[in-house]
Amino acid sequence: MPFANIRISKGPRVLHGWYIHPIPYEMTIKDFFVKLITKELSPECGIIIEVSEIIERVELSETPASTATQVSSDCGIIELTSSIGVHIHYQLKNDTSMTPDLIPQRNSFMIMMQNARRTQLYLPTFSQSGKANRKQILRSDLVDWIRLHNGGWSTQSLANTQGKQFIVSLVETIWYIDMCNHEKLKERSCHIPELFHEFFGRADPESYKQSQKSFDANELNLHCQALAPYTTSSWMLMVNFDWLRDAFDRFIIAISNYVGFLQRQCVTTAKNHASKTPVRSIDKAVTVKVHKENIWVTLVDKIKYNPLKNLLIDLPSWNPVDIEEYLPNDPV
Repeated sequence: MPFANIRISKGPRVLHGWYIHPIPYEMTIKDFFVKLITKELSPECGIIIEVSEIIERVELSETPASTATQVSSDCGIIELTSSIGVHIHYQLKNDTSMTPDLIPQRNSFMIMMQNARRTQLYLPTFSQSGKANRKQILRSDLVDWIRLHNGGWSTQSLANTQGKQFIVSLVETIWYIDMCNHEKLKERSCHIPELFHEFFGRADPESYKQSQKSFDANELNLHCQALAPYTTSSWMLMVNFDWLRDAFDRFIIAISNYVGFLQRQCVTTAKNHASKTPVRSIDKAVTVKVHKENIWVTLVDKIKYNPLKNLLIDLPSWNPVDIEEYLPNDPV
């Protein structure tokens, strides 16, 4: 099923951070937007945007960071995402009807309220028994990381609900990427923001007597979807999370871009497996090393393998064969 990575903003505010949504069938870009905000599509996202909002501008791009192309909201979404890119940024019309004289007063009041909240901030608490493992240490370090940046939630109740859910989702995402090798994202120019670097390189799958896992597009996308709603959470938009907001957004974009790479790779692999013609020529696919002739093999032993030799000479390229029945009863 086709998909699109959606972002919705209004002026400087991000109302819905980058999030991958399925496209069930061809429709206009405007109709797709309406289905999102009315929860006909992706209801689990909990997008809170009024139907009365007006789309001022729509931009498409190949990646969230690449040059965007402005498009009409009446164009077909599948046709455009196939030709331009799957990243769609809806920019809503800003409400300028507010009296200019009141704007500074409103902003000053908000700043005062936010500063008041900063004087008393709360962090999530986790119960723990026994010696902490690596994953629990990562969780504890993330809580300390928020504290050291003067972040936190306005009440202990919020910290132990929304804050705890955020920490758990972030731990699971970082741990999964680390178990599969976070350097692979960098190799595909999906750069994890520097703010998060200190939390990678801790998983060490070999210490668990496990081989390093390979990334799974669906599993990584689930982690991406788990984090995306936090970009527009009310607490994330507070001043005490100014230090995190942009980096967190870029972290999700990096994961989303790598999910897109993995999905394209799966499509290519499936096509190659279904193809009846070789993807590469035999010359490029096979490496032949010539060894010195074994002069100790007798003529009698060579004759034993003549049926197998003749089979391989006449065998068409890429045809599998069971050689067991062509082997002699008394092999050399």
